[in-house]
Amino acid sequence: MIQGQFRSSVLQVPAEITPLKFRGYLRKEIQAVQASAESPEEIIVVRLFVLERVLFGLGAKKVDSILHGVVEKCPNIQRIELEALARPLTAEEMQEAAEEAQAMVQALGERVMASGGKLVADADSN
Repeated sequence: MIQGQFRSSVLQVPAEITPLKFRGYLRKEIQAVQASAESPEEIIVVRLFVLERVLFGLGAKKVDSILHGVVEKCPNIQRIELEALARPLTAEEMQEAAEEAQAMVQALGERVMASGGKLVADADSN
C-alpha cells in the first residue's frame, strides 16, 4: 500500500554544466530535493530538464546509470523524468513545467486514493 504525500520538483541543469560536471551537479541538487522531504512517507517525482549536448556527451547508458544511482540513494524520490532540451527554458516555461508536473502528481495521488492505496495501471494507456 502506498502512503504519504505526493509532490513534484522541477530542475533545470544550468547551461554552463558540462557532461563532466553533470554527475556532481545532479547529485548535489537531488540530495537537496531529498533533504526537503518532510517525512519518510513523502513521494517525490523530479522533472529534470537537461540540454541535449550534455546528454549526447555522456551517452544513453551513462545517463541511465547516473540517474539510477541517484534515485537509489534517495528513498523519497520515486523517479526522475528526464527531458532533453535544445535550449534552456525561460522562467515562464519553467513555471508551466512545474504546473504540469504538479497536475500529474495530483492525478496520480487521486488514482492511488481511488484504488485504496495501491498504484494501478491507467486503463486509458492502451
